[in-house]
Amino acid sequence: MYKHFLAFTLSLMFLGLKAQDSLVIMEVNYDLDVYTLTQKEKGRIDSLLSEVPMDWVKKVEVFGHTDSLASIEYNRKLSKNRVLSALKYLVYKGLDPQKAKTDFYGEEKPKYNNSPDTRFRNRRVELWFHIEVAQIPEPDKKLNEIDLKTGDKIQIPNLNFVGNQAIPMWQSFPVLEELLLLMQQNPDLEIELQGHVCCSDNQELSQQRAFMVREFLRVNGVEKKRLSYKGFSNDRPLVKERSDEDKAKNRRVEVLVVKNSDKRLPSSEAGKRANLRVRVNNIKFFPNKGRLYPSGDFMLGLITEMLKDSKGVSYEFIVYDNILDSKVTGQRVSTIRRKLTADGVNKNSCTVKQAPKLSNMPASKANNYIILEIKK
Repeated sequence: MYKHFLAFTLSLMFLGLKAQDSLVIMEVNYDLDVYTLTQKEKGRIDSLLSEVPMDWVKKVEVFGHTDSLASIEYNRKLSKNRVLSALKYLVYKGLDPQKAKTDFYGEEKPKYNNSPDTRFRNRRVELWFHIEVAQIPEPDKKLNEIDLKTGDKIQIPNLNFVGNQAIPMWQSFPVLEELLLLMQQNPDLEIELQGHVCCSDNQELSQQRAFMVREFLRVNGVEKKRLSYKGFSNDRPLVKERSDEDKAKNRRVEVLVVKNSDKRLPSSEAGKRANLRVRVNNIKFFPNKGRLYPSGDFMLGLITEMLKDSKGVSYEFIVYDNILDSKVTGQRVSTIRRKLTADGVNKNSCTVKQAPKLSNMPASKANNYIILEIKK
């Protein structure tokens, strides 16, 4: 388990493991006669919570203190208000109030000397975070380090997607290659790919993400009978979605091991390739025009944001004439090219071409069927 809480740039102490939970103590400081949190102290709490998410927290104890200036009665009231301000901020950041225990002592439990040089340190609230170790995720392993047994479910580590798309981030290609190599080295391995999305219900997108991985493996030589796929929308989030990073974690594909044996092929017998074709969603144009709707422009922008930073991967948009109007299709190809240029995508790494409607492709009056072909 992760035990390196001392990596925080905060004044906290890691007190080791106690049975099923560990303890992190943080001191929050206040100005003289003040019980409201400063922006600096809120920032320190935020930094802690970025390393120790509320999902891991079993219980929080909040203890208020003051220096020895003013009367005992005044200081007890001041320390109480400091506790309430800290607790209010923790609840705002996602703490369940039922997990909180509070107390306040005024000047009665000084931790530091109340001399003029050090008494400011007693103007504090102590936050005692009890961490449930079972909630701390294991460090990511490479797929070939995992023992794949029938019934096991494994998250594909570092496989992330462009928002609202089944398009993998360019950084995810190494893990797709690892999965391909794993399938090649385990010739009896049969899997179900399970797709998930963040934020809102989207069964189709979750299924597309699982299908994308299935097709990557199939195109690169894995037998179709060894691969099935299913989408679960946003019904099974890994984490609560409080940040963009949390949302990215929930945009994922997991592997359910349906069947496996002890048979293994040496690495030398398993080659690897990295070609991928994935459908582009929601690039919508005005009827019979080459102009994008604002929503279509936004969706295309999510993709170009990833493309402009891409390294070691080439892309080609294939715009099919399933609208049966080659002139309008050509205009839309030009629109996508202009968008790529305007958004700073390297023209040497990304191209756009027009293609005729395929025989098995349904016709549409509104929008073209667009594929993004990705090669490494």
